[in-house]
Amino acid sequence: MNHQLTFDDLRAYQAGLLSGPAQHRVERILLEDPFYADALAGLEAMQQTAINASGRPTAEQLADLRDTLHQRIHESATRKRLWPLWIATTTAAILFMLAMAIYFIFFAPKHNQKQVPTNAPTTLIKPASFNGPFLAAHINQSGVWK
Repeated sequence: MNHQLTFDDLRAYQAGLLSGPAQHRVERILLEDPFYADALAGLEAMQQTAINASGRPTAEQLADLRDTLHQRIHESATRKRLWPLWIATTTAAILFMLAMAIYFIFFAPKHNQKQVPTNAPTTLIKPASFNGPFLAAHINQSGVWK
């Protein structure tokens, strides 16, 4: 059986020029395949716009088309269809954080800072050219801050 329709088949069906078995075949294909049903609806919309004097779709037709589009989008965006998107997004985020953690643990440059022991005395070296009264009053003979 031929399960394909041509543009001429759709136009003849819409005009009512098909015989009984041919009309039945076209109707069965329209019910089975939503692509052909959309094509027939588009053909009807084209003929309606051709009937308009301006040749442009009216605001009401555009609103109907917009509403139909939004309805199809909401019908197709079910939880079952969106679930793989959430899984992929979560997996990508976890892998990114894991890669960053591995980088910072193993490959990031480590800064080795020498830490001064807290029990070691700190000594100040007195400049030879400075013999001010403040500095002299706070540094003892061995150069350690009092």
